[in-house]
Amino acid sequence: MGDVSSKTRRRKKLKHRVFVPPSCIRFMETSEPQVHFDRDRTHYIRDVLRLGEGTEITVFDNSGQEYECKLVECKPSQAKGKISRAINPRVESSLKITLAQALIKGNSFERALTLCTELGCLKFVPLFTSRTVVKLRKDNHAERAKRWEKIVEQAASQSGRVKVPKVDAAIEFKSFLEKKHEGKKIILWERGGSGQLRQILDSDEERDDSVVLLVGPEGGFEQAEVKQAMEAGFQIWGLGPRTLRAETTGSIAVSILQFVRGDMG
Repeated sequence: MGDVSSKTRRRKKLKHRVFVPPSCIRFMETSEPQVHFDRDRTHYIRDVLRLGEGTEITVFDNSGQEYECKLVECKPSQAKGKISRAINPRVESSLKITLAQALIKGNSFERALTLCTELGCLKFVPLFTSRTVVKLRKDNHAERAKRWEKIVEQAASQSGRVKVPKVDAAIEFKSFLEKKHEGKKIILWERGGSGQLRQILDSDEERDDSVVLLVGPEGGFEQAEVKQAMEAGFQIWGLGPRTLRAETTGSIAVSILQFVRGDMG
């Protein structure tokens, strides 16, 4: 019983974290700064989290800071909080990882977004490749993009991050390669064997702090696509002799990069 009550007390001390756009933070001239929650976040605070006036929560706004505040108003139309202090936690990785992930079936793509947000990815680019089986209607793009943004926002909140990764609009593989990409460019390919990562990273004249990772769909990239990526400056990295699921490949690669070059080593 003692252990149970101890765990209960610890859970009660945990503060809810909520992301807000920077415009929600109001620095008042005559009183303490406040956060004015918009309609969606007011609904989330009142109806999902079931919080009321007097509750202490933490908010963050993509500035790199987070704010401790107490709810002073919790009406159906709008919730407000009074900010007591700003904090600058060092939780964001120095390694800026962009994950360009081919769309995959079911909830697998969303799970990949969640995992890689928790691991510190800074940006996501959904890709259409030759073997992509997911089809998005044009009228469904905006709806799906909004859902993805909410998923990474929630994952960032739950994992204690102070920045929410950006999710770009879905793009064709060839069009993505034609864009300019900063930093180290890597394509994950199951035929790549193993051992390339050390060679890729050791080839740096200067230590890159940005990485672009290309991850394929179910069935992987076609050989022609790998060739196109190499012509665009991407280097091949294989993750060993076993075949990995498309939804886990990206998170494994991000974990390794964070260990070798990021903040997990």
